[in-house]
Amino acid sequence: MSSESRDEHTETRRTRAVVDRIEDGGAAVLFVGEDEGAQVELPASLLPEGAASGSHLLITVALDEGARRDAEDRVRALQEKLERRGGQKNFKL
Repeated sequence: MSSESRDEHTETRRTRAVVDRIEDGGAAVLFVGEDEGAQVELPASLLPEGAASGSHLLITVALDEGARRDAEDRVRALQEKLERRGGQKNFKL
């Protein structure tokens, strides 16, 4: 299996990464992808317990459509509230 794959049904992507280092400020530096050509920095608190320099990781990234819809609903409700309060039409954030 390739180290990078895409699952068409659930809109997720998976790739492998290697922890290069964990910095004193709490950031983890990862080399990501099949050729480890991309460098990514993220909070070390997101790493699984026991991860350290040299650890190999499997990363899954998935769309969260429910969270997107919830955020749109909150913004829409706020826009409507501001329109009612200010009396303006077509108010945009």
